[in-house]
Amino acid sequence: MTECFLVYDHYLIHDRDFMVLACFRQNDRKLLYIRYSDAEKTSIVGNVYAARIEKKVSGVGLFLVIPGDIHVFVREKNCHDPFYIKRQSTRKELCEGDLVLVQIEKDSIKTKEPEGTFTVSIKTPDFLITRPGNGIHFSKKLSAVKKEEFSRLAADDCALLIRTAASEKNAEELSSEIKNAEKKLSEIFSEGKNHTGPALVAENDDLLNRLLTSFPFAANDLTVTEIKTSDRVLFERLGDYGSLYTDEGLSLLDLYRIRTVTENLLKKTVWLKSGSNIVTEQTEALTVIDVNSAKSKKSSPVTVNREAAEAIMDQIRLRNISGIIVIDFMKMHSEDEKHQIISLMKTLGKADFARITVEDFTKLGLLEMTREKIFPSVSQTLTGHMNYGNIANVDAQ
Repeated sequence: MTECFLVYDHYLIHDRDFMVLACFRQNDRKLLYIRYSDAEKTSIVGNVYAARIEKKVSGVGLFLVIPGDIHVFVREKNCHDPFYIKRQSTRKELCEGDLVLVQIEKDSIKTKEPEGTFTVSIKTPDFLITRPGNGIHFSKKLSAVKKEEFSRLAADDCALLIRTAASEKNAEELSSEIKNAEKKLSEIFSEGKNHTGPALVAENDDLLNRLLTSFPFAANDLTVTEIKTSDRVLFERLGDYGSLYTDEGLSLLDLYRIRTVTENLLKKTVWLKSGSNIVTEQTEALTVIDVNSAKSKKSSPVTVNREAAEAIMDQIRLRNISGIIVIDFMKMHSEDEKHQIISLMKTLGKADFARITVEDFTKLGLLEMTREKIFPSVSQTLTGHMNYGNIANVDAQ
């Protein structure tokens, strides 16, 4: 496992207070991930609500209402095994007016409602426990020895996923943590029965756990050693992971060049060492990236394209670009050269926390790829064109 550290601090941008979370590799301080969130808006990801079904759309899903007259969407594939608090009919499943338990998976983005699911999960760096469910599952990267050691762990009426990070624990330690999570789940379902209308049942207010599961650290062979902040209140909530930065002569953001990084992530053009550059244009429908030789006169197209491929994958990850991405590489003269670029892009994509699919070159010579949408892009967040809250965890380990 490679050690990394997090920087979590306030960042004033255009008179708006944002929280920035940046992940750096310990040995060379390379920036691996960065996210921004509006400090004045609270994420509801992980919160559990008693929600009333407002509308059922066949083949699409359900629309529900939670407190504050907020609408939540549950995709049809996530509409199984609901926990009913109040039913309109004992014969028909999921009727309008039913009161059910729902957990929020995604905050609202632009005009899209928050998304939820009828299963309730507790996520930690070591495991994911979900109710209803059954059986025990393991991360692919967990060793055979650890899988055997943990194979007897179980939780009643729950599915259990043991993550790679759990390899640092023994079965007894992990069993104790799982039992505590199982007890918390039981309390959530018990509390849910006490409501007669839309209500907050359980709030996801564990800041440390949210930060430690904000990126798929273990899945990428990373382990977090500390979380640095200059905010004393935040520091006190981070326990043993917290590290308080107190130098008044140089801010934490400037120490790790986060302001410079942020400015560069909002620019269209990124210059490469060879003198070539890549230009990124984000639109509602797709993202177009153009590779230019620019000031690079001595490098061959293949050399420039290989350098650009690495820079493109870094920029896509850091900017949180998702959806359809079309790349106009410099013209290549053989199919073998194209296959080299495709192979390189696929290899680089494996290091991303989001699922990436690299397709092929079109007849016009453009490379097509897609990236899973987990978080909003940096430009969406910082230019204020969306409604998004604080750092929330992701189930990607």
